[in-house]
Amino acid sequence: MEQQNAGSQSIETISASADQQQQQFQLTIDDATTPVTYSTTVRVWGSAEEINLDFAGPLRPTGPSAGRLKIDQRLILNPWAAKRLALALNQAVARYEQAYGVLELDARKRMINPPSGNR
Repeated sequence: MEQQNAGSQSIETISASADQQQQQFQLTIDDATTPVTYSTTVRVWGSAEEINLDFAGPLRPTGPSAGRLKIDQRLILNPWAAKRLALALNQAVARYEQAYGVLELDARKRMINPPSGNR
């Protein structure tokens, strides 16, 4: 996939194999008015028909063993779109780790061994 940016529009050329033939499709993407939400937490749930992603900010403690999580955005995908998203995220994380080092998910280990990437 190639991408060119022109202001708030980008043009992507998508290559796909269909019936043993390589096809290209040019897609113009306009994200000028797209709202942006920053998320530190995602909850994944769903059914046989859909996969739901709930995005939230930080967990806010409400007591010694309780907290509040405010869902800022919900994304509902069909299973095929969810699988394509999972593959794309895996590729993006692999590229990130190749450039900056392995991402440690355990926060306690991150504090003991800070990242040594090129930041």
